[in-house]
Amino acid sequence: MRFSMLSLIALLTMSGCADKGAFDLFKMDEAHERSVEQLRTGSIVLSLETKAIISAIYLNPVYPEQYKDGEYFIAAIYFENDMRSVKKRDIHDIGYRLTLNEPKIKVSDNNQSIKIEAKEIKPAGYYEPITMEELGEKDLRRNLIPVRNTWNRFYLIRFKNFSEGVLTLGLENNQTGSVVLNYQKGK
Repeated sequence: MRFSMLSLIALLTMSGCADKGAFDLFKMDEAHERSVEQLRTGSIVLSLETKAIISAIYLNPVYPEQYKDGEYFIAAIYFENDMRSVKKRDIHDIGYRLTLNEPKIKVSDNNQSIKIEAKEIKPAGYYEPITMEELGEKDLRRNLIPVRNTWNRFYLIRFKNFSEGVLTLGLENNQTGSVVLNYQKGK
């Protein structure tokens, strides 16, 4: 009894002397904190089945000196399993589109006419990525996004510059639906 009481007192005394606590393990550098702030995730669900999941980071506020000549994102995208090999699937091969700030036109139920000025209409390619580079398994840029799994495809995506204050990154498929991730563009 005395031994266990002495051991308990010694243990409590020694545990109070530790320099580092468990919360010290969660310290992040400034760029990592900004990337976690910019992380957005959304999914496309149809009939209670997940068809696609996208997790993306808007890179311009994270590394403002490096990403200036466009709107840059790193995205981890999952598509539901289909008959093709995971290594061969591509966003375009299975009917998905990735867009930035593409306006959506909604038609009301009573079929009223919609008035759109000609200057607002732009070709669909205007909203699509300029470049979309798939990142390999050993690519260090994959470390910028805190999503770690083997079933996602990772992409570095560059869009043209937009001046709007809100950026809407959209992933859509005509058959399964769409998801939109919203970001605030810095000044």
